[in-house]
Amino acid sequence: MGIYYTKLAFLSLWKTRYMSLLAIIVIAVGIAATMTTYTINYMMTKDPLPSKSDSLHLVRLNNWSPEVIYGNRDEEHAPIYMSVQDAVNLIRHDKAQAHIPIAGFKDMLKLPSQDAIDAKMTFVRASTRDFFSSFEVPFLYGSSWPKGSDQSGEQVVVISKKLNEQLFEGKDSIGQLIELGEHQFTIVGVIDDWFVLPRFYGESTRAFKSPRDIFVPFQTQLNLEFWSPNVQAFECWKDAENASVAAFWASECIWVYFWVQLNNELEKDAYMDFLDSYVEQQKSLGRFQRPTLNELQSPAEYLKEREAYSSDSEIAVWLAICFFALCLLNAMSIIMTKFQSKAGEVALRRAVGASSVDLIQQYMIETGIIGLIGGLLGLLLSQICLFLSSQLYTHLSKDIMAMSVQLMIVTVLLSVVSSLIFGLFPIVKAIRVQPATQLKSL
Repeated sequence: MGIYYTKLAFLSLWKTRYMSLLAIIVIAVGIAATMTTYTINYMMTKDPLPSKSDSLHLVRLNNWSPEVIYGNRDEEHAPIYMSVQDAVNLIRHDKAQAHIPIAGFKDMLKLPSQDAIDAKMTFVRASTRDFFSSFEVPFLYGSSWPKGSDQSGEQVVVISKKLNEQLFEGKDSIGQLIELGEHQFTIVGVIDDWFVLPRFYGESTRAFKSPRDIFVPFQTQLNLEFWSPNVQAFECWKDAENASVAAFWASECIWVYFWVQLNNELEKDAYMDFLDSYVEQQKSLGRFQRPTLNELQSPAEYLKEREAYSSDSEIAVWLAICFFALCLLNAMSIIMTKFQSKAGEVALRRAVGASSVDLIQQYMIETGIIGLIGGLLGLLLSQICLFLSSQLYTHLSKDIMAMSVQLMIVTVLLSVVSSLIFGLFPIVKAIRVQPATQLKSL
């Protein structure tokens, strides 16, 4: 019977094609508006790294001025970043499974064969090899640099797939050289497409932007004294001894984000004990003169505190849902008009023995087909809207404007289910026709 009812449904859709098309378009527009808004909001607020969200922690130490509370807030908090000497000390103590300092700079990039005039300003991310394993960074070619490079500050780099395509036409570039400023670096790895959003590990202002195209060892940045104060946020409560970069490294200025990987509560408790003892040791040396406020902050907590995303996106989603509901009400009105024109047909089928259940099944299939086509059209419109959004908001990563397969399936299912729910009332009203009355008018 299902095949028979489906055939009847398509015949009915063709007979009332203009009204059916209007209902499909109304549903499609509502679906597109809702799912476009929801997709962007979902990509901006989802857990960036579900497999590691409980094991990655931002280390916060209260190394700030003895006279002033950090941030001039009523409630004292430890800064979100730390000094170079504290980051180096924590790495040397090696008390966590992974140590991930996050720093950066910018410099002129070119190939050794290119002229200086061809060099382009490029932003560089400095970290350790743990960055790639802990943050589950996929590689297209090669891998991260060896552990010895972190210790010695070897001049090696990992570059992005995008930069590899620009410099080497997408070919395997492992072992090739690039120049940053006056220094040559050897490529050891090329990162494949990497979809971690929001990018929680560094500046909150970059949470929805593309990752850096070049990664170097943190110790390499320190050794070569790469420093870009207009790129890297920093705060100082005490001036460095002189204007040199080395003096800045040794100062109490804070600018290094420092993440660690701790796989369970036992490791977390042990690391907190270590931080307490470390701070006490530094206090004995005249540092850390404020109250001890050691903290291990999760990615979600960090993003929430830094207000990486606002509540405006949630409001937009609710407004889109309201708009979708309005579209469904309009579609329900169109379907009701469509079914009312079938009063004679309903009466005739009832007269020859069709039951109410038979009619409900037939018209539910017809309504479901309207919802399915509307959902597919809405999915297409959603993709167009997301593409246009990616072109309009070029400062955001295009990954935000990408709908996953799961969301695509949800889009179509939402359209079908919503159409069936809102179409139920017109269907019930249509089949309550009195056969005798309608048959007299045929």
